[in-house]
Amino acid sequence: MSCAEGEGYTGLPFGRAVREKYFQFEPGFRNFNHGGFGATPVPVRRAQEALITTAEAQPTRWFAGGNGSYHAALANVRPRLASLMAANESDLVFLDDASSGLNAVLRSLRWQPDDILLLTTAAYAVLPNTAQWLQQRYGIRTLQVEVHFPATGAETFLDPVRQALEKLAGEASRLRLAVFDHVSSYPPAVLPVEALAKQVKEAAPSALVLLDGAHALGQVPISMTALATAGVDFYVTDGHKWLMAPKGSGALWARPSAQPLLEPAIISSDNAPGTSFQSRFDYIGTRDYTPWCAMGSAMDFRQDVLGGEDRIQSYVTGLARWAGRHMADRLVTETVAPDSMTPGMFALRLPLPEDWTPSQKTACSGLIAQGLIGQYSMQVISFGLHTPASDGREEVTHWIRVSAQVYLERSDFEDLTHAVMSLRAKCTSTQSAIVA
Repeated sequence: MSCAEGEGYTGLPFGRAVREKYFQFEPGFRNFNHGGFGATPVPVRRAQEALITTAEAQPTRWFAGGNGSYHAALANVRPRLASLMAANESDLVFLDDASSGLNAVLRSLRWQPDDILLLTTAAYAVLPNTAQWLQQRYGIRTLQVEVHFPATGAETFLDPVRQALEKLAGEASRLRLAVFDHVSSYPPAVLPVEALAKQVKEAAPSALVLLDGAHALGQVPISMTALATAGVDFYVTDGHKWLMAPKGSGALWARPSAQPLLEPAIISSDNAPGTSFQSRFDYIGTRDYTPWCAMGSAMDFRQDVLGGEDRIQSYVTGLARWAGRHMADRLVTETVAPDSMTPGMFALRLPLPEDWTPSQKTACSGLIAQGLIGQYSMQVISFGLHTPASDGREEVTHWIRVSAQVYLERSDFEDLTHAVMSLRAKCTSTQSAIVA
């Protein structure tokens, strides 16, 4: 069933018109944090509700298989998702989210004491957290490669990773797994993932490579064919973020030779020894599978209503790059990455005086973020970065992460710029307060 039944692509201009027709935000609210939790369009929600009705009409049929089952629905969604990711459908399984996939890989591998897990400091928190669990359980070592922002280009990642691999020298055989973001979260940037995978395989041929693509699906093109050729073994992604599918949808890709290594987080009643890769993941107990099934409706909406991936991604990326330059110019500051590494979201350094104390800067940063949502109904994410200072020490710089999307337009970012300027003007160097 198409979520866009009766509508079809009409060339509706992106921005406010799309926001008001297809999304259910509070009146006046502008979501500059699409990268956080996504936003599900009304037609996709209705399609999911129809799937729930089908499930409740005959529960046994829905779970047992055959026509009218979620298995049949997934059989229709999987090849379409595989096509979108340039993957073989036999190598794809569904997940609740990227975190589930990261845990499935990290906790399935047969770790030995002193095995090495390589991460970068740009990794999302689930990775260092899981790494600590693995250290306690198996005695592994974590090699966390320091990456410094603002980024200048691919070398921001390639140089420190290459140096870290060179330092391993005779211990390269202990490198069990290297994990990189496809699109990092804090701060946002597109990583040179093919080149990174090749670096790892050249230095440690037996090591495995996992990509965290939580922010990739629907935001940037994905080619598992190219990534596999470069040496990637596993890839996880979210459906609820940039694809606009319901919360609780995601996917895991694994090259065939690595699939026997993996188990889902839940070992179900259908997962006896010898169960096939897809069967192990497709049934993980009595639960709601409609978010997975509704990924097809999200793809329908994007194609039939919004005009397809090329139109969507071109608009969102172009808007983010323009907005980053516009805000940096107006606020006399900088973005965290060049246009070549900027996807549909960017990070902007808050224009705080250099002579303020760290506590003053932190307070003003928090009050700007709080003021944006409290006074202007604008949602961004604020975060700090440890940045090398001119005297060799590290300082904490303060940033906001801002997402573009098809329901936003240039005037929204002009309003955001004005709001940040107004709130910043109310911060004082003596009390770092926003005066009402």
